[in-house]
Amino acid sequence: MGWLDRWMGGGDEAARATEPEEPKNGSTERRSLGVAALFDGVEPSADHAVLDLGRAAEASLEVYGRYARRIRFADLLREERRRMWTVALEDSVPAQPERPYDLILGWDVLDRLGPEAREPLVGRLADRSAPGARVHVLVDASDATMVRPYRFTVVDVDRVRYDPDGPEQMARPRLLPAEVERLLRPFEVVRAFTSQSGMREYVGIRR
Repeated sequence: MGWLDRWMGGGDEAARATEPEEPKNGSTERRSLGVAALFDGVEPSADHAVLDLGRAAEASLEVYGRYARRIRFADLLREERRRMWTVALEDSVPAQPERPYDLILGWDVLDRLGPEAREPLVGRLADRSAPGARVHVLVDASDATMVRPYRFTVVDVDRVRYDPDGPEQMARPRLLPAEVERLLRPFEVVRAFTSQSGMREYVGIRR
């Protein structure tokens, strides 16, 4: 997977996206430095496999289809799946021995899952991914006491649409960078970006 070697030019990196947000019918489209880093240097190939832990979207499928022919949307946070977590993991992220995942988009899964579910999830992702696979996650870095869940759609390699996905909820205790790095192991965090929206993006590589 030489494209990973070409992508790795340095260590952890932080930047702030300054592009203003543009609400559209309750949705917001934002530049995503983290998603851009995830795809940076990836060559189109039928051998690549993408796992999106969110809900299926035609726009995302079109973007992923530029780089891979094996694409799975897990819809992991669907409410009925969260009630039976062990079954949800097996159903949503099944074994794929013939083509482990190269690119994983986890979105805000670490924020929305309880502490007891985070490490089993990352362990499952590591088991289902190829050596050198990349993972992208979002973490709320604000001090807000109430947060709104969102559905995320990749509309281009560096742009993501946020769609409200339910009423506001009490925020869980904020995950600090060191805790995110620990939770993501064996994925090593190599890039980090903070946006004006208060979200922090992490990109890791499975060592």
